[in-house]
Amino acid sequence: MSIEPGTQLGPYEVQEFIGQGAMGLVYKAYHAQLERTGAVKVLQGIAVGPDAVARFRHEAQAIAQMRHPNIVNVFDFGEYDGTPYMIVEYVPGGSLAGQMQQVALDKVIALKYLRGIGAGLDYAHSLGIVHRDVKPANVLLEKDGTPVIADFGLVKLLQGSSLQSMSGVTTGTPAYMAPEQVMGRQVGPAADRYSLATMAYEMLTGAIPFDGEGVLELMYAHVHRNPPTPSSRNPALTPHVDAVIMRGLAKDPQARWESCEAFVAALTAALSGQPAPAVEKTIAFAPLSSTLPLASAASNLASPESRLPESRGAAATVVEPLPGVAAATVVAPLAPKRRSHKWRWIGAAAAVIILLPILALCVVAALKPTISLSSTTVHAGDGLVVSGTRLPANQLGEVQLWSAPVRTFGFRADSSGNVSVQVTVPRDIRPVGDHLVKLCWSNACHVQATLTVLAPVALVATSPSPSSSVSSSPSSTPTPSPSSTSHPTPSSTPGPSHNPSPSPTPTPAPTLSLVSVSTLGNTTVTFHYFYGGTATVSVWQKDLLGKWTSHAAGNVSVAPGSGTPVSFKTPGAVLVALGPAYVTTTTGLTSNVVAVGP
Repeated sequence: MSIEPGTQLGPYEVQEFIGQGAMGLVYKAYHAQLERTGAVKVLQGIAVGPDAVARFRHEAQAIAQMRHPNIVNVFDFGEYDGTPYMIVEYVPGGSLAGQMQQVALDKVIALKYLRGIGAGLDYAHSLGIVHRDVKPANVLLEKDGTPVIADFGLVKLLQGSSLQSMSGVTTGTPAYMAPEQVMGRQVGPAADRYSLATMAYEMLTGAIPFDGEGVLELMYAHVHRNPPTPSSRNPALTPHVDAVIMRGLAKDPQARWESCEAFVAALTAALSGQPAPAVEKTIAFAPLSSTLPLASAASNLASPESRLPESRGAAATVVEPLPGVAAATVVAPLAPKRRSHKWRWIGAAAAVIILLPILALCVVAALKPTISLSSTTVHAGDGLVVSGTRLPANQLGEVQLWSAPVRTFGFRADSSGNVSVQVTVPRDIRPVGDHLVKLCWSNACHVQATLTVLAPVALVATSPSPSSSVSSSPSSTPTPSPSSTSHPTPSSTPGPSHNPSPSPTPTPAPTLSLVSVSTLGNTTVTFHYFYGGTATVSVWQKDLLGKWTSHAAGNVSVAPGSGTPVSFKTPGAVLVALGPAYVTTTTGLTSNVVAVGP
């Protein structure tokens, strides 16, 4: 939704369009009574739903509780034609990204910006607020150059879990995202400090740590690769500066600086040529003994005079005799031993070259997604469980059963990339024989398995269909785990005593399995071994207070069979933000819990 100039939003009058942010459109507005200019942020009009509105409201509430000179202030919040908007202070100096594109930053200016940004982030972290998208474009500049952090639209409140499911795990800008954020793990203040270290790297070198990468390669690099040291891109920087920034870019959140203030202070000292003692601990040195002949190494261990000097950084990277090692330890008789070690190293190098392709194949196989079936041979109408591992965290996708036509079953992987889906093979599947079962996401199928389908087993009933009036409503606080109750046993009339009938094969107890729940579409369930009739279904989900609440979905028609899929409109009160859901019917049967899909 766009707003025309002159539109009145409470006491503010919209003046002009400024630009577009991560979540909405931004306009300049004016409060005549207070003679104050503000920036109006309006949620984009595409796919405005309850979860998006709730996320926008969280943004306003999170920023409104903060009062800091390096964080943008919130003035007002409201709705216009059903679309929420937020009015924040207007910062006239443009963004830091624009400043960095125009001129190269010197060390003094870079430290000024980093010091202000770090102070604002530390303050937000003290309130339990994580920005999640720290980057130059989200830093505005006052007229005097004071940096002001804006756009907390991707914020995650540490004391709440509902916002995490709303904002998702991949929110943020790939060039500045921390490894744990890329992998969909828990994101805390250390992620913002990683982004700040990335900005420092860019300010001092003119390039981001992983430059010239595609989006997927960039995200992979954050997790698995180390960037070039800053001094390799800017020779004016020292190894001490490298140590400070590389600690800020550590893959392990616990290994990074304990605060933004500590990072900026250490960087300031390193740029002035005064490294703090804590910085020395972050420089990784290879064991020097591995670069010396064995005889020299032994002499070094035996001689207390041959210790490393204090400035051991250079010696760790250059193979040369240690100070204090007597000349007598390098004499002619040792030459054959050195040649022997040389051939050993050549042999070891050859072995590594041979093994590298094999190791590479093993690594690729270890990272490839997998699929497994609870049974590779089933009868038409039977159910099975399709499991997958090593999928992207929280990935939405579908299981595809290739038949005529192709059947699909939605899923959402967990935070570890694992998925387990209950699949019912249609009783009328054609043809009988081998079928492919595939795991698909992002418009592609990545892994598959073969399922052999046999002819369906005939259902045996002992009498005509009983009445479907059985009712067993769930309690006010049901347990979200699969359960089942026996279907009423139909009556049977015994035959004459002189001609008894053989005992009929009992029909399995009826069960219900939940296939998928979509807040924007339908819920699909499968009724197993039900007699035909009408069932009343409800979708259960925990509310904001953690209490299970029932949302009536109405009546559905169920055909008899061992596996009858039924779809119905998902009740509007079921939201992605509230997490998993399950289904009950008037029979008292409870489905399995599945993640709510979009």
